[in-house]
Amino acid sequence: MASFQPTMLGTRYMCSSGHYLASKAGFEILEAGGNAIDAGVAAGMALAVVQSDIVNVGGVAPMIIYLAEEDRVVTVSGLGVWPKKTELAMFIGANGGAIPHGVLRSIVPAAPGAWIAALTKYGTMTFADVARAAIRYAGEGFAMHPTLAESIHNTQDQLRRWPGNAEIYLPNDAVPEIGENFVQADLARTLQYMAAQEAAAPGSREDGLEAARKAFYEGDIAQAIAGYHHDHDGLMTAEDLRDFRVGFEVPVMRHYFGFDIYTCDAWCQGPVLLQIMSLLDGFDLKSMGHNSADYIHTILEAVKLSFADRERYYGDPKFVDVPLDHLLSAHYAASRRARIDPDAAANGMPPHGDVPGYARAVGGGPSMALHGAAMIEYDTSYACAIDAQGNAMSITPSDNSASTPVIPGLGIIASGRGSQSWAVPEHASCIAAGKRPRLTPNPAIAIKPG
Repeated sequence: MASFQPTMLGTRYMCSSGHYLASKAGFEILEAGGNAIDAGVAAGMALAVVQSDIVNVGGVAPMIIYLAEEDRVVTVSGLGVWPKKTELAMFIGANGGAIPHGVLRSIVPAAPGAWIAALTKYGTMTFADVARAAIRYAGEGFAMHPTLAESIHNTQDQLRRWPGNAEIYLPNDAVPEIGENFVQADLARTLQYMAAQEAAAPGSREDGLEAARKAFYEGDIAQAIAGYHHDHDGLMTAEDLRDFRVGFEVPVMRHYFGFDIYTCDAWCQGPVLLQIMSLLDGFDLKSMGHNSADYIHTILEAVKLSFADRERYYGDPKFVDVPLDHLLSAHYAASRRARIDPDAAANGMPPHGDVPGYARAVGGGPSMALHGAAMIEYDTSYACAIDAQGNAMSITPSDNSASTPVIPGLGIIASGRGSQSWAVPEHASCIAAGKRPRLTPNPAIAIKPG
């Protein structure tokens, strides 16, 4: 099939993302002498403007970073936690076990904390430097593109539930026309406020970045988020925001087809990729022929088995003992691989595997009825950058603007990722105060040694 996208070679450095304006923002940082971390953050922040239907400044931004000089991979959790006032019984009782749309699914916004933590520890530029493009795209506008217009069209009934969402995405109560200049003035002011607080802070670059972080988590932005939750029976408080910090964590890695594949830990579904690869290692996929019936069948059955284990065992490792070493072991993979019937497909999700010391889930896991009615929710984009020194950054920023209210005056939501927890007491991703939901967006990096 012919492609109208140009083939581009990065002979010095590269940036790629889900929208060309975000890629441009990251590339301009590289051209200005920034490293891959600076560029990745700039691209990720720009996505939260030009794809604000599926990426949000108040959302999530999990990251994986490769540090060339140290030949080391680190991850940034970029995922918020349930507020301290969260009680499981409330969701089981008042909400029938569902995680409802609105403020009750909000966890602490993590993206700003993740951006600033990455810049502080591994970047070279200021918040204002990397936010410049995002602020411009928000304040001056950009051309409404088909993907965003279609997303708004598909979710317009949900957007109309909250005046702040409708005001931004449905000006004059209509979906913006493709090519129309799309402005998000409140969002521009929110980002500019963080940059201004950085500029006003005395001291080092790091001191300025901390001032930008405090502007979000302790300043006017935090007060607006906490105030809105207080007035609308939400759970988030100023204390939740003030006390939140993202974490730098060790990745999970598996060798596959000559590459070291890195994902984040089981607070997201990243390791499921490695489980799938563990199962596929026992098959000669190449001999089956690319996209043949046998090839597709084998991959899909490996996916099903791996997701069954995700459903049973994955959760925030700070709260749940996740047996990843066992799930990724050769012995366990062989036992699960034997369940793949080359002549028949599993009907739905198969049973999870048995792990010594772990009880089998009663009934095979919670039902969708307990979790609430299924609804298609579009979210998540991607950004990555590699600099001339070989540093690399991989990001899956996310959160949609149709299931959680925009905070008036800020132009952002408070992350609705609580939707990926379960109101089921024995579930690995059960709701709990201070706990991270089991996140679907998960970045990865593949590195061929040398």
